[in-house]
Order: sequence, then C-alpha cells, then structure tokens
Amino acid sequence: MPLITLNGAEVYYEEYGEGDEIIISSANGFHPTYPASLAQAPTNYKVYTLQTLGFGRSARLDAAPPQGYLNRWAEDVIALADHLGVEKFTYTGISHGGGIGWVIAHRFPERLKALLSVVGTPHLRQGVTDSSEGRRKIVDNPGNPDVIREAMLEIAGPTPEGREELREAVLRSGVASKLDQDPREARINQGMPFPEAKDNDALRAVLSTIDLPVLILGGMRDGVIPPGSSVLAGSAVRRSKTVLFEDEGHWIAKESPERLVREIKLFMDELDGRALPARDETLSLVGGEVGTV
Repeated sequence: MPLITLNGAEVYYEEYGEGDEIIISSANGFHPTYPASLAQAPTNYKVYTLQTLGFGRSARLDAAPPQGYLNRWAEDVIALADHLGVEKFTYTGISHGGGIGWVIAHRFPERLKALLSVVGTPHLRQGVTDSSEGRRKIVDNPGNPDVIREAMLEIAGPTPEGREELREAVLRSGVASKLDQDPREARINQGMPFPEAKDNDALRAVLSTIDLPVLILGGMRDGVIPPGSSVLAGSAVRRSKTVLFEDEGHWIAKESPERLVREIKLFMDELDGRALPARDETLSLVGGEVGTV
C-alpha cells in the first residue's frame, strides 16, 4: 500500500474489503484483528487504516506540530478522506486513535457519519492535560523494560479471570514493541483531547457541542480510560450510545475484538434502519404487561 503526501508529509495507509460502508481509522500502530476485521463478515465494511505521522512507515517528526499531535493527526485523516474522494465516513479509533476521532467530531463534524470510540473517550481531568500518568512513564523511561511493563499493566487494568496467558502474551508483545521503537517515536507524547478543558465541567461543555451518532465502547477495568470517562462523554453527547464491559480493560481490541465487532454491527445497522424489528414484533407495555403491537 502507498505512502502518500498529506499536509506536506508522507504517511502510510492500508485498505481492506470491498463494502459500501466506509470506515477510516488512525493510530500509531494497528493490531491485526481490529479495525481490519471490520472488512470481514459479519460487517463487511470498506476499511482504511492510516498510520499517524511520526510512527512506523509514516514520516518522522523532529518536533511536535504547532497545533499539537491529535489536531495534526485529525487533519491528516480528513486529508486522507479528501485524497480518496470520500465526503462522509465513519471513524473508529482505539485509545489515542479514539482521541483523534473526538477531535474530528469536534472540528469536522460535517465529515462524519458516526464515531466509534474504543476505550478512547477524552481523559477525565485530574490536574494535568498533557498526558496520562501511564503514558508519561513510558515516554520518560525509554529502554527500561521493567518500568514500561509496569506502566502497561497500569494502563491495561486488572486481568480478567481466565485470561492470564493471553494478557501476558499481549504484554510481552507490547513491551518488546516499545523497546524496539525509533527514539523519535518513543519520545512522542500525544497529550489529551481538548487540553483547553482544565476540569471535568469544562470537558463536558466541549463534548456537549458534539451532535452526531457516537458509539462509546469501554471497559470497566480500564486503567487509563475508566468507566467514568465513558459515562461523562455518553451523558454529554447527543445521539450517543455507551456500552461498558465489566470484564474488559484497555486492551479489549487486542483481547476480545469480536465483542467490539458485534456491538459495532448492531449500532451501524440501527443507524441505517436495518436492525429495527418488524411492526408486529415490536414490544410495548399494555396495561402493565408486555405485549406486541
């Protein structure tokens, strides 16, 4: 797949599937099962994944963009859509990739059909907006496997029972990836969406200006995007739907991607009017009892 020039720099993207529903995602790196899996059954979407500027096969950055990483990365997503001739699309992103989606929803709402946010709602405000604590530990300790492992465990959250081996495999892979990073990648700290919002009330005020279909998928055990973050966003954004998995954490996209796909298919089918029950199957309450109309 090609390197293309967007906003004056070369970035790398891949495409999957042949469906009519267009999904664009962006991240520092992609796990092979999500979002590329959205191009397969049962969703069968057309999926484009864009690697963020500064990482992987995309061009390196010697300094942070003047407007901040998340804003620049959001602008690159819009530039990719323009390059593809796509006027309106659905965006999905995980963690920092979800943060990119929230910036797009705020700055370019007319370009989105919907936002699918996976463990990526804007961080709760706890005195700082430059970085989460876990991310800061990783940036400040490049090459230190013990600190990186500890930080990644904090980010992931408590391990669900019966998933210990999978969690350990994901953790080993993640630590190895961090240790193998280009130093210019390792020092990038993307910050938080909407850093101008210094407390949760200000964050709610920003989020309340977003008015488009949003699916928020989160884990109750998430160590960096706790359930309160998803609830705040879900209660502030009109036309949003929030799904929280009790037994999932920040790595749901790596550990349980099939659960995300099921929820996304339901949400998108409902959005397109394909998941509504037939008239005679619609449940209603009649005289205090459940009946059909």
